[in-house]
Amino acid sequence: MSVDNLIRGPYRQRLLNYRRTAAAIRFANRKCPSSSLVFMQIRARNWTHGMQILPLLLALLVFTALSRPAHASELTGAFEAACERTPDIPALAARRAEISAKADAADALLPGGPWTTLVHRTDALTNDRGTREYEAEFGVPIWLRGERGAALAAALTEGERIEAEIAAKRLAVAKRVRDAYWMVAEAREKLVIAERRRATASALAKSLRDQSQSGQAQLVDTKLADADARDADAAIAGLRSELNQAKIAFEVLTGVAAPAAFREHDSRSAAPSNHPRVVLRAVAIEKAKADESLVWAVDRERPEFSAFANNNTDTNAEPNVTSLGVRLKIPFAYDALNEPKRAAAAAEVVAANEELALAEREVSGDVAQANARLDGARQQLAALEARRQALGSVVELTQSAQRAGQSELNDLIRARLQLFEADLSRVTARVAVQRARSDINQALGIEP
Repeated sequence: MSVDNLIRGPYRQRLLNYRRTAAAIRFANRKCPSSSLVFMQIRARNWTHGMQILPLLLALLVFTALSRPAHASELTGAFEAACERTPDIPALAARRAEISAKADAADALLPGGPWTTLVHRTDALTNDRGTREYEAEFGVPIWLRGERGAALAAALTEGERIEAEIAAKRLAVAKRVRDAYWMVAEAREKLVIAERRRATASALAKSLRDQSQSGQAQLVDTKLADADARDADAAIAGLRSELNQAKIAFEVLTGVAAPAAFREHDSRSAAPSNHPRVVLRAVAIEKAKADESLVWAVDRERPEFSAFANNNTDTNAEPNVTSLGVRLKIPFAYDALNEPKRAAAAAEVVAANEELALAEREVSGDVAQANARLDGARQQLAALEARRQALGSVVELTQSAQRAGQSELNDLIRARLQLFEADLSRVTARVAVQRARSDINQALGIEP
């Protein structure tokens, strides 16, 4: 077995495993698209160290694909629809065929196509002594030592990079879907509060109109109550417009209506090291190293081996002579051309390592910021709950005083307006707490 075969052997097994895994990922995307991220992360960490666990991973993937829908969140369907509508993800998935073709090329018998040369020589236009020569040559290029393994490794690491990039793109879509949903959820909650305020204001206005007709209420109080009811109508119109806009934005992104409710999965078992952005940078290092190995392997032109047949007719010699031969072209390396390529490849490895370190810092920072936002949102919600409770007591006291004739109607309307604003602030804070939980899962790389 040649040295090249020794190098290429493990990569041939990796090629087979890659194709099996790609098929499993496509199956998982049909059954449970969110499971492909988990499997890709496991595969990226283990392919270069131990291929014997692949059957176990495949079994785990199939089990996850079949069981995952029972634990899917309310937003999973919309998220998957948004991924299908995002051009970058199908385009990257289509490149799996390209990777397979590159791997096939690296595993082929020849590094390039064969060639042939036809030669005819005659002296008919010079001294015309009857010299006639015909030659046909057929040759093939030969792999450089280590080139096949390096080329196959480059193709496989490119495939792993594409899978990691798909996961990163999916996570970016997840953020957009989460943000769009929480816009809808917040608008829904605010509209409910506004409708409750209109019902209260309309009931007060109707009561005062009835009292005014019987002479028990002043006309100015009736007008104030009507104005408050119209202000409630205006608030509803504005909030309903916001809700419709949020729904349209969500449907444009996903193609489906926003779910009625959504609850994030528990993120306690997640780790920043599994974040798709970190995995993508880690795979990029392997890709850069594979490219560097390929640069070192391809340090000259490929050798060529050819066989030829020559037929020579000369009147001064034997009338017809046919000969056979072989030719071997052996190029040599030239450092003046190789050193710039090697230096550039080494620089790519350094850059990939630095990008991985930056991604790890950014992900850790994002997780810390998301936790800080959750703590702040919880504190703000607690304060707004206390404020709303206090204003609720003020409204009850003012309403009792107004009925007893000890307070003006304007005081009651003002207290109710403050209570309405407090309800809106409390709803915004409650949604902010839920959004902060989504931000934590997003920062950890968890899909909805």
